[in-house]
Amino acid sequence: MNNIKEMNPVPRKLRDKLLRRSDILEAAIRVFAEKGYHEATMLDIARQAEYAVGTIYLYFKDKQSLYLALIDEKTEGFIRSTESKIDKTQEVLDKIKVLVEEELLYFEENRDFFKIYFSEGGIDNWTIKDKPHISTINKLARFLDYVAGIMKAGQDKGIIKDDLEPKKAAYLLMSLIKANTLPWFKESQVKEGGLRGQTAAILDIFLRGVSAR
Repeated sequence: MNNIKEMNPVPRKLRDKLLRRSDILEAAIRVFAEKGYHEATMLDIARQAEYAVGTIYLYFKDKQSLYLALIDEKTEGFIRSTESKIDKTQEVLDKIKVLVEEELLYFEENRDFFKIYFSEGGIDNWTIKDKPHISTINKLARFLDYVAGIMKAGQDKGIIKDDLEPKKAAYLLMSLIKANTLPWFKESQVKEGGLRGQTAAILDIFLRGVSAR
């Protein structure tokens, strides 16, 4: 494996470009969280990143495209890490628990970004001029199908009611997680145990509502 990396190193110019892009996105998260999307400017982001504003425009044509790139990357990161951990479990209930834990943990670890994301209504209630990139919509749709597959497996095991459409069960679980997350983002300080501490309560509410037993 080391030999492969040595034979195919990432060109320095590309590494530098990726690093600058990452710096810009991280700076944007901090600025958006502090000022809100509408009050933030590209100049604010440039100052936070310690780059010339012209450098910011080399990577993103405007503030909106930068914000949408943030959404797409955070969505991709969440889905990739969550599915990876879910796939390592065998039992349906364990998969559901991991799903809830990982989503809450991802929200908690990316608090600044999701604070502004939810304040803008997320994708369900978009307030910025254009809708999010179609790639983000497709990623979320695919993930919903993935969760629906877990729900279907639960029905096959007699854990989830079989008269509930799997995708609807998946949507209900995701909505329940979001409903428990929103108040947390409005608090000035994190509660003891963090956001992930709500896992047990969410699982209890969800499973009691859809349990076949």
